[in-house]
Amino acid sequence: MKDIQQLTEAEILRLAASGVAKVDLMGPRGTTLCTMDEIEAMAALIVLAGALPGYPTDAERQPRFAALEASS
Repeated sequence: MKDIQQLTEAEILRLAASGVAKVDLMGPRGTTLCTMDEIEAMAALIVLAGALPGYPTDAERQPRFAALEASS
């Protein structure tokens, strides 16, 4: 796949919509038919939409067990 930064907004929307349509139409079977391009586009769309607060590397976004493990 092209670097996600090289995709146009239209390409991201087209790929994400294709992946979502597969899952919507076929349920769990549709998830196995999604391409890596579609999955990356869905993830990019989620990030671009601002649905995730902060960045994945922010300490408050890390799994709780990692924080508990670090404190022991």
